Formats: sequence, structure tokens, C-alpha cells
Amino acid sequence: MLQLTDEELLRYMKACESELNTLAEIHKSLIQNNIKCSIEELRQKIFLLHRDGYIGNEPTVDGVNMYYIIFNPGDAMGSPATKLG
Repeated sequence: MLQLTDEELLRYMKACESELNTLAEIHKSLIQNNIKCSIEELRQKIFLLHRDGYIGNEPTVDGVNMYYIIFNPGDAMGSPATKLG
């Protein structure tokens, strides 16, 4: 079972080589960081992040879904502009 928070998954997605990534590329990044999960577990996590608006989906002409980050709360937490004064 995937023991990874949504924020951690977004952080691993951000660390991928490109800004647009397939599910397989995201899975590869997790495996390279010694995080094991099934394809279905990862697909479910990605689906929820997409549904909630944290990541976007750009299908290619051949039907492959490419995912990209819309908003990463981890990035916003360190920004002084997002803090209330």
C-alpha cells in the first residue's frame, strides 16, 4: 500500500526531469527514491489530485495522459507573499 502523502507525491512529481510527466515517469521517480507502490495505487492518488485541482492533465494525440502540477502547497508555505500579516 502506498504510504505517501499528497504533498510528498507532488514533491516527487516536481523533481521529475520535465514539467509534463506520464504516470509511468512518476512511478519511475518513486521507485528510484525507494518508494514502492502498485500502478493502481498511484493511479488512484493521481486521479484524486487531478480531481481536486492540484495537478492538470494534458492528453497527447496518441491518448497518453501527461500530468503537470498546478498548485503545490509545499511551495506556497515558504513564500512570504502567501503569509497573512
